[in-house]
Amino acid sequence: MGAGRALASAALVSYQQPAIPAPRRTSPLRVLAGIACIAVIVASVAVTVLAVKLIPMTSDAQRAVDDASTSARRLDRRSRDLQPTIRELRDAARALQSVNPAAGP
Repeated sequence: MGAGRALASAALVSYQQPAIPAPRRTSPLRVLAGIACIAVIVASVAVTVLAVKLIPMTSDAQRAVDDASTSARRLDRRSRDLQPTIRELRDAARALQSVNPAAGP
């Protein structure tokens, strides 16, 4: 009986030993998901690098906007200073046209 049990337990042990599983095929969707994850990581790194490079440029842009605003205010003041002179020149041109109506513009 001992030999029969040994044979039965040997058969049971060999039956329970796991077989080497066949390699699973990778799903195309998993490959696509992996590529998408890598693309997102690369894009986030690119955006971070771009942001780091652009941060110092914002002060330059702000300085340019301030300079343009100052120039516009200066030009506005100068044009306001010229308004009386422009009026006088128009009045003089009308007076000359009324004296000599044939010499129109």
